[in-house]
Amino acid sequence: MDRAPATSSDRVLRILLLEDSALDAELVTEVLRDADLRVTLERVVSAGEFTDAVRGEPWDLILADYLLPAFNGLNALDIAREFAPAIPFVFVSGALGEEVAVEALKRGATDYVLKDKLDRLPPIVLRALAEARERNEKRRAQEALETSLDERTALLHELDHRVKNNLQLLLSLIAIEARQAQDEQVRKVLGRMKERMQALAAAHRDLYDGQGTMRFDASRFARGLCEELAASVQGVRITPEFEIEKVEVEAAKAAPMALLFNEIVVNALTHAYKDRHGKLKLAFRLRDGALLFQISDDAFSVEEKRAAQDGASGTILKALSRQLDADVDWPQDDPAILVRVVMPVQDVS
Repeated sequence: MDRAPATSSDRVLRILLLEDSALDAELVTEVLRDADLRVTLERVVSAGEFTDAVRGEPWDLILADYLLPAFNGLNALDIAREFAPAIPFVFVSGALGEEVAVEALKRGATDYVLKDKLDRLPPIVLRALAEARERNEKRRAQEALETSLDERTALLHELDHRVKNNLQLLLSLIAIEARQAQDEQVRKVLGRMKERMQALAAAHRDLYDGQGTMRFDASRFARGLCEELAASVQGVRITPEFEIEKVEVEAAKAAPMALLFNEIVVNALTHAYKDRHGKLKLAFRLRDGALLFQISDDAFSVEEKRAAQDGASGTILKALSRQLDADVDWPQDDPAILVRVVMPVQDVS
């Protein structure tokens, strides 16, 4: 059991002393009390007594001789480190060679003092207690931080769960309204609203997939969006091709970026690939702090380009472009490129 040493300065320090000499025990007690330290010492001699004491009582400090009958200080140190690693352990010995002292420190001893220099014991004790108190305070602070992090993580998971449920509920309600709508135009509007909600749900899923809430994998989202939307077009075979670099951006851009990409891809599939097969070539990369999102094919006709551009001139796309400070361009001088979106981002990958 890991018991931390006491930290209060107005209490009597409880010290466990492993010492076979009653006279040496008295000398240690006198030296500490002469230094105005309020202490009470419990002396043990055998391995069994020492083990029972370490396991059964909270101690502020352990002092140990090195050589005892049928027992030695290193064995005691191993026992203390196993059952009470937070308690400072100081050797007080009449014979402790340099090699043994180094080995003791490597195995977890706090310090050592020779019996013919007991005047060094009080400052060593005070330093050992101060270091133990500091470690204990750091441990408590770390535990409090971990508890707070666990609570925040649990809250985040709960929020994530509720948002997913609410999005799914809204998608179901929209689907019901679309099925019951008599007007074709109303069904189309509800269908587009459902697609936008699905894009938001996908962004939320990618954002809260265990990577935390600071990063959004925009490249993975864009690829998945193109694959899903291209596969959903009925009567038209669209083959997605990708030139994608991994780009992760700040989480605040996840929702508007997902909606912008969704508007661009849906508009392209609706107007530029109408009644024909083709390739949806997506280029996605980051250069000098700017993100490029580009859709191309082997060639688009003038009519297809015009239809796509006219279809993308709505208020929603303009609002999203302004929010992201994005430049949406429909190049007329290159038949292969349908649309090019450039926006400033801060890469956090």
